Amino acid sequence: MDLGIEGKRALVMGGSYGMGNGIARALAAEGVHIYLTARSRDLLAEQAKNISKEFGVQVEFGTCDLLKPSELEVMLDDAHSKFGGIDIQFNNCGGPPRLLPSEANEKLWHDWFDVIVMAAIKATGYALPGMQKQGWGRVLTMTSSNIYDASVVNVLSSSLRMALVGWSKALCKEVAKDGITVNCLVPGRIYTERVKAGDEVRGKHLGISADEAREQMIKNAPMGRDGKVEEMGALAAMLCGMPAGYINGSVLRADGGRVGVNF
Repeated sequence: MDLGIEGKRALVMGGSYGMGNGIARALAAEGVHIYLTARSRDLLAEQAKNISKEFGVQVEFGTCDLLKPSELEVMLDDAHSKFGGIDIQFNNCGGPPRLLPSEANEKLWHDWFDVIVMAAIKATGYALPGMQKQGWGRVLTMTSSNIYDASVVNVLSSSLRMALVGWSKALCKEVAKDGITVNCLVPGRIYTERVKAGDEVRGKHLGISADEAREQMIKNAPMGRDGKVEEMGALAAMLCGMPAGYINGSVLRADGGRVGVNF
């Protein structure tokens, strides 16, 4: 299927590795020009070179630590200056520390609210005027399965990802008339370096290997396996495509049936 987005411009946050990188590659495969941002300049430079060479699209990049609001503004100015605007805004960031509610202090709440929530709001706010002027745009925001089942050991993610869902739903109603769709993605256990590292930590805690820890995590999964980054990328690219123009205000899962809710 031709998604009809060749030549569009996407800002992909957290695009140096993991799911963000997979989504950048899926969009590039459709002919979308990509601006990558993350903290590591070396990783960004390597991925920009690889994606541009493989897919023949323009790929730019800029570093940004979302804990430093001034860096976010500099990066957004650079992205919009180099591309003359953004058609597809993908909001994504690394996960916060795993903490019980009683362990999360006020500073952590403020810091991670800026990283998870305000960074998405600011980045989208930069892109919206151009999208509205041209009558087309896509906003995608990565959330977490914790929005369905809050984790007692991950209170920051459980709480703040829910804020993203509420913001996205409200925003979609405001900008739908301008040809802009706003949707959220919910990944299941997608096998990334972060998940691999988590398996290693869990294995050490249990006195087993990382592979054994992984097997424990997936043995009860409906599909009996982890998800692939490419599968998450395919969902994101589809939502950005012209045929998905009536999908708006939705929360879409790629979890292999793991989340135990009906909708």
